[in-house]
Amino acid sequence: MSAETLLSIVLPTRGRRNLVDRLLDNLAETAQQPDRLEVVLYLDRDDEPSHAVQHGGLKLTKIIGPRAKMGVMSRACQQAAAGRHVMLLNDDVVCRTAGWDTAVVGAFERFPDGIALVWCNDLCRGAAMASFPAVSRRACELMGGICPADYNRDYIDTHLFDIFRKLAALGHNRLVFLRQVVLEHMHHEVGKADLDETYRKVRQSADELAFIAWEEQRQIIAEDLVRHIEASSACVLP
Repeated sequence: MSAETLLSIVLPTRGRRNLVDRLLDNLAETAQQPDRLEVVLYLDRDDEPSHAVQHGGLKLTKIIGPRAKMGVMSRACQQAAAGRHVMLLNDDVVCRTAGWDTAVVGAFERFPDGIALVWCNDLCRGAAMASFPAVSRRACELMGGICPADYNRDYIDTHLFDIFRKLAALGHNRLVFLRQVVLEHMHHEVGKADLDETYRKVRQSADELAFIAWEEQRQIIAEDLVRHIEASSACVLP
């Protein structure tokens, strides 16, 4: 009987086979329990070189579909994920901390109700933003998915971060920043990579408008999370 998948990595990618191969090798080398990881890739139908991605040390789940918004791809990956927790990741990341997976999964153990937003240090935005956020499968169910389908490519991490900031304002701080766990974002904006087509931002204003439009709904989601937390707490009282 195979071990339960503890963490599913959501990884939409296009035209970056070299970065995907680097990331998969890096994940397998630095994870404490690589056999309990899953990487869920969304690959565009016309990105045929990426269809052949394989890795002997990690479970890969591939979704091959049409070009789509990042929100659509992220939702598709999350829905296909088998893990107890789901983490959004970019293909231009390098894990610098051995056992990062155990640290992420272990952070959720503080919250038996499963509601928390956990993120590591990307050496860029750090504690200021939940880059590469991880949430539980239960939280995804309560939120109606990892994110709305509306976002083209930006604001997904901001959307999740704002939900959990609202949750904290309602009396339940479930924001967990793992400062000592480094998942370095090798982004061109901080001089760690060359500019390519993936980095070029399109329809950024549309994503900002989508974020604004979801303001009220994020508050409703935060209130739903409060009800779940408090109901779960009531169930364990003697």
